[in-house]
Amino acid sequence: MIHLLLVLAKVAECMVLLEVMKHVEPEDTQFGSSGKRCTHDACAVVYEFLKHHKGYCSALLSMDVEEGFNRINIDLIADFLSTRGCLFALVEWIRHWASQRRIQFRFKGRLSRLFHLGRSIPQGSPLSSFLFGAYAADVFGPRLRYSPTVRSVNVNYVDDRIVALAGESVGVVKVWLKEVFEDCSRMAQGRSMGFSGLKT
Repeated sequence: MIHLLLVLAKVAECMVLLEVMKHVEPEDTQFGSSGKRCTHDACAVVYEFLKHHKGYCSALLSMDVEEGFNRINIDLIADFLSTRGCLFALVEWIRHWASQRRIQFRFKGRLSRLFHLGRSIPQGSPLSSFLFGAYAADVFGPRLRYSPTVRSVNVNYVDDRIVALAGESVGVVKVWLKEVFEDCSRMAQGRSMGFSGLKT
């Protein structure tokens, strides 16, 4: 569920995010979950790659994680933050923030009962996109065998991923794209996540 979040809550989350970023840096290929790295920068990386390999056969693989924010293991992300030196109080704040979420609906002046959202992080929060990027970094980092005839670049935008490949022939590029997708799918399944068939 994408939430319209309270402004004051976002302020608090931004303050927590600034503290977390003192200990955890986003991956070089990650855009959109930290300052000064936006959609335009991600597009520019892909464009420059394709321009540089103009004489090659090129292809793009676009993947979208399905319900990724709902599938984050809070204990795993807490361990991840702790091992990188985040203060215990900060880690516990994030654990509580992700585990104790409740929502109530208002319609024509009437309030619904409280719904408990379980252990997940909300889309729309400045803290969520950064935590998701850190959590899914290894899912989005393909372990490709080296080949001098194939070049690749990876661009991640929170829960979306683009892999651009350039090779000497269409056949080679297709084989490598298949290998990349299978590797990312295997890693995603290990985190109880998958890719949307309509957006991949």
